[in-house]
Amino acid sequence: MDVDNEERRAGAPAVAAGRRGRWKRFFERAPGLQLMAVYWVPMTVLIGLPVRWLFDRQEPLVEAVLNGALNLVWIGPAMYFSRWSAGGQAARRDPEGYALRQALRTSTVPADEATRTALPRYLAEQRRATWAALLAILGICLGLVLLALLVADSEGFAVIFGVVAAVSVAVAALTLTRIRRLETPGSRG
Repeated sequence: MDVDNEERRAGAPAVAAGRRGRWKRFFERAPGLQLMAVYWVPMTVLIGLPVRWLFDRQEPLVEAVLNGALNLVWIGPAMYFSRWSAGGQAARRDPEGYALRQALRTSTVPADEATRTALPRYLAEQRRATWAALLAILGICLGLVLLALLVADSEGFAVIFGVVAAVSVAVAALTLTRIRRLETPGSRG
């Protein structure tokens, strides 16, 4: 049986292009909390730690990890404000996605019929992604708090990452409340 046949090779670029399109669409439509969950750890490892060790090579690994993660906490607010300030550009690039994000941000049902039809699926995706992002950020914060308290003996880092977790819970609660408002039948109109 020939697994590597012509039909399979012909379909491979289409499948890869479909995956790239889904990821691109995710990054264009995802709110800041979800992007923070995706970017925080890789950027800490790839940017935060090397920069910390570039300037202070004598710093222990635990402190470098905590400081690197702390230096990159700005990702969440930066993503939020960049989305907020680039609204016009996002509307031109992805009008349907922009309309869906605006509906979620303002808790209003869109007037456009096509957007209103796509809204239930978008809300279901956002609910799952918000819960996944919240759980990821809470897990990361819990690990950093335990690392700060048990290994580095630093209450300051523990408090800071506890605040990051609390803010993430508040943002997730706000997003999930907006999703629930849009899903209730009385909110139409």
